[in-house]
Amino acid sequence: MDKSCFPLSIRPGHGLFSISLAITILAVTVFLLSDLAYARQSSKINRAEASYRQAMASYKRLASNRKLRKDRKAWNQVINRFRHVYLKYFEDEKVAPKALYMMARCYRELYGYSTSRKDLNASIERYQVLAEKFPEHYLADDALLTLGDYYKSTGKIRLARESWERIIAEYPSGDQARSARSKLKTLHPDRKRKTASYSKSGGERGPSTYSPVVPPRISSSRPAHIRDVRHWSASDYTRVVIDASGPVSFKKGYLAANRTKKLPKRFYLDLKPAQKDKKLKKNIEINDGLLKNVRLAQYRPDTVRVVFDLGKTGKIKAFYLEDPFRIVVDAFGENYLLGTYCPPPPRKKKPAGSSRKKGAQKISLAQQLGLCVGRIVIDAGHGGKDPGAVGPSGLKEKDVVLKIAKKVATKLKKELNCQVILTRRKDRFLPLEQRTAIANAKKADLFISIHANASPNRRARGIETYFLNFAVDREAMRVAALENATSTKRMGDLRNILNNIMKNTKVNESSRLAGSIQKQLVGNLRKKYSRIKDLGVRQAPFFVLIGARMPSVLVEVSFISNKAEEKRLKNNSYLDRIAEGIVDGISTYVAETQYAFLDQKR
Repeated sequence: MDKSCFPLSIRPGHGLFSISLAITILAVTVFLLSDLAYARQSSKINRAEASYRQAMASYKRLASNRKLRKDRKAWNQVINRFRHVYLKYFEDEKVAPKALYMMARCYRELYGYSTSRKDLNASIERYQVLAEKFPEHYLADDALLTLGDYYKSTGKIRLARESWERIIAEYPSGDQARSARSKLKTLHPDRKRKTASYSKSGGERGPSTYSPVVPPRISSSRPAHIRDVRHWSASDYTRVVIDASGPVSFKKGYLAANRTKKLPKRFYLDLKPAQKDKKLKKNIEINDGLLKNVRLAQYRPDTVRVVFDLGKTGKIKAFYLEDPFRIVVDAFGENYLLGTYCPPPPRKKKPAGSSRKKGAQKISLAQQLGLCVGRIVIDAGHGGKDPGAVGPSGLKEKDVVLKIAKKVATKLKKELNCQVILTRRKDRFLPLEQRTAIANAKKADLFISIHANASPNRRARGIETYFLNFAVDREAMRVAALENATSTKRMGDLRNILNNIMKNTKVNESSRLAGSIQKQLVGNLRKKYSRIKDLGVRQAPFFVLIGARMPSVLVEVSFISNKAEEKRLKNNSYLDRIAEGIVDGISTYVAETQYAFLDQKR
C-alpha cells in the first residue's frame, strides 16, 4: 500500500496519531450522545413547563374577568387543568409543586366567592401535600405560611404555631421567614407544663434523638391505654405492633449498651398521654436475632416507655396507623436486602417497541439495574370477620378477591416461573399491617393487593389501580378510607403517615407497575365484555401498602356495589379474565424491566 496517499497525522505506522484520532472520535461520539440525551430530557421538561404555562394562562384569563370569577364551573375548569399537569408530571420536581400550589390557590380564591367549607378544605389539602411532598421547592414555605393563616383563622393555634415555626427552622433564609416570625408574635405563648422528674420501676432514662410524632386529636385529659403488643418475625425482619385505645404522641430514641447492667443497645418509644394496661406483660420475649425483648413500663404518670432490646439490627423504622390506633415498628437485619432469588427470564415475548426503548423514554432505576422479580406476594383483601364491601344480592368482597388471588397465583407460577405467596389461602382475618409484614418478611419483589370497589352511587362502575402516595382528589381519598376502614376526615389528618410515605423509595416503580396492570386488565376484559370502564391509575395512602419495601399496588377489580358488575363477579369466566389481566400486567412490567436493562448494556 502506498503510504503517501494518507495524511501525515493518520498514516499507518504512526501509532500515536492513530490513538489520538480514536480518542477524538470517541469523545465526539460521547458528546453527541450526551447532547441527544439532554435534548430529549429538555424536550420532556419543556412539555411539562408548556402545559403548566397553558394552565396559568387560563387562570389569568379567569382572574381578570369579574363575571367569570363568580362562576364555579369556570374555576373547576382551571383547577382541572392544573390537576392534569400535576398527575401527568408528578415526578417533575419543578412543575408538579407549582401545579399543586396553583390548585390550592384556585380553591382558596373560589372559597372567597362560595364560602363553602369544601373549597377551603380542598385548598388546605393541596397546601399540605405541597409542603410535605416537595419540602425543597421554593413554594414550600409559602404553603406553610398560608396553612398557618388557615389554622389560626379556624382556632387551631397549635397547628398554626407548628407551621410558622417550621418555616423558621427549615427555611431560615427563605423569603417567608420574616413573615413567620411576625405572625408567631401574634400568638399567645404556650403555657409551661409541669412534668414529673421520676420514673417507676422498669423505666430507663436516656436522651431522645428524634422530635416527637404528634398525631391529631390527642386528648391530654384522657390518656390512651396500651393494650397489646403483637409481633411477626423472619430471619432478618421483624414487625412489632403496639395497640392503643386512642391516639398518642411518641418520641423515638436510642440508649447505648450498658455492660455493667448487661444491657444491649436499645431503641425506645415514649408514648404520651398513655397508661399501660395492668394485664399486659412487662416483658415480651422475641429472641429472633434482631430483637431480644420488648419491655414496657409506666415511665411517668402520663408516659409509657417501650424499650426494644436490640440484637443484630441494621435499621429501625416506626410509624402509626389509625382506626384503631397502633404504632408499627419495623426492624431490619444488616443483610435484609441480600440473597434475592432470581428465576429464569419470563416466557413473555419482547414487548412491542422495546427495541426503541433505549433513550426513547426515561429509564427507571430498576430498569437500569435489571432487577429481577422472583418472589411475588398476592394479598386477597379483607377476610374472616371483615367481609369487605357487600353487593346488592349479598356477594362478599372477601370471597371474590380470594378466588381471584388464587387464580393469579396459579397463573403467575406458570407464566413467570417464580415463587408466589398468598397472604391468606382461606377465609381468615388478617390485620392490614400483617399483610405488609408478610411481604417484607418474605423479601418479596412485588406486592399486589386485590380488592373490589364500592360506592354509594349504585351506578358507579369500572376498574382502577392504585399506588401508595398522596391523594389529590376526593374520590381517591374515599376509596382509601373505605379500604383503610376509616373516615375521609381522618384520612385528611394523616400528615405524619404521609411523611413516612414520601420516604418510600419505590413510588416511581409502583406507579409503573400500576400502569402496566391497569392497561392489561382493562384490555383483557374488553376483549369479551362490554362497558368496561377504565378509571385509570390513581394514588392514595392505603394502610396495607405503607411500609412495603418493594413496588406495591392495590387493584380495584370492579364495583361490587354495582348490580351488573356484581353479577359478573359471580361468574368464574369473568374472574379468570381478571386474573389473566393482572398476570399479563405483571409479566409486562417484568419484561420491560429486564429488556430495558439489556438494551442499556448493549
